[in-house]
This record gives sequence, C-alpha cells and structure tokens, in this order.
Amino acid sequence: MARAAQPAWGNILKEERDRHSLLQGVTCFLFDLDGTLIDSSPCHELAFVRTLETDQPHLVDSFNYEMHKGKSTRETFIDLGISNGDILSKMTEKKQSRYRQMVENGEVLAFPYALELLTALRHNKFRSWVVTGASRRSAETALTRLGLLDFFEALVTGDETERTKPAPDLYLKCLQSHLIEASCAIAIEDALPGIQSAMAAGLSVMAVNNAELSHLPQYVGTLKDLHDNWLLNNV
Repeated sequence: MARAAQPAWGNILKEERDRHSLLQGVTCFLFDLDGTLIDSSPCHELAFVRTLETDQPHLVDSFNYEMHKGKSTRETFIDLGISNGDILSKMTEKKQSRYRQMVENGEVLAFPYALELLTALRHNKFRSWVVTGASRRSAETALTRLGLLDFFEALVTGDETERTKPAPDLYLKCLQSHLIEASCAIAIEDALPGIQSAMAAGLSVMAVNNAELSHLPQYVGTLKDLHDNWLLNNV
C-alpha cells in the first residue's frame, strides 16, 4: 500500500517565518476598498458600461474594466479618450450615481471575513485606513451601508490626488497626512495596479481575493486566509 504523502514541514516552517517577518513591526493596515474589502467590481463595471452605452456607445465593445481597476472614474474616462471637460464631468457623475444606487439597492456586499478581520485588527490594537481610487462619496456610501466605516481612522480617496493607482500618490498622501512610517504599515490589495502603487510608496503588500495574482509572492489568498493564517498566528 502506498504511503500517504507527508507534510512538507520545511516549507510550513518557512511560511511561518515569512509571515512573522512580514508583519513584524506592523501597526497600521492600509486597505484598498473595491475588490479587497467589498465585492463591488461587478457593479462598478456595469455602471461604467451603462454610462458608455448612453454617452459614448462606440467605446463599449473595447472597454475592459480589469485594465482600469484602482483608477478614479474620471481618470478611467480620460484613458478611454474622453477629453472634453463638460462631457467628462457629466459622465463621471452619471457613473458614480449609478454605482451609488446599486449600493443603496443592496447589490454591493462585503467579502466574507471582512468584518471578522477588521474586528480582530481593532481588538488587537492595530490601526486601519482605506486607500482607494473611488470617490469619497462612493466609498463612504458603501462602507456606511455595510457597517464598516467606523473601523477606519480615515479614508484617502481618488478625488484627493491628481493621480490614482498605479501611481503612489494615494498611499503617499495617507502616509504623510497621518504621520505613518512606511516600515510600520502594510497595504492590502486585490489588483496589480494597487500592488504597484503601494510598493512605489515603499510599503509591503499582501494581495487577496484575486486568484490571477496567485503566482505573486504577495498573494495570501482570501480575507479568511489572511485572518486565520496570518493575523491570528502573529498577534
């Protein structure tokens, strides 16, 4: 009879050391929002598509939401070639209004274990911020609707910087405005532009919820994996 495969204890011990090393000295968690804490990407994509359908229908077929994750609504439309200021402002407001209506309709949900993770962080005296390319109004609407807003000391949003992710501006603003040392903080992201943004700001990063990033060393799995395998074993 073939023997059952034995655990690779060396690999397990190395993972434990890596976890301890990565979180050593960390007191602040800087969370992306869409796709990281809340399952909002499908609603954002639909809001973009519906706005393009009514205002710029020739762009619908070529629109790929994945290419624009982490960017502000305005920046996304600029990337699509919309340069007229009045049209840009009107389309930005339409898209954001459509998204907020979906939030109010209950179409946006928190990811499993978002609440448990944030509760555990607060219980263990970690500090938390949101750093997102979303507008402040949209971010606050979603977090309030889902009962998560009070877990964060502040939000840094896409309408506060000239550039959003993958540029480092949002994370740098958070670090500078709230007197956070990069060595004491870690960013939690779900998309490559966000990872690039955080790393450019000098931060360590953990990536979650996106299996397409599983080949990256920053990928840790789901929020439950982060909660169970990383946080609880290092507090």
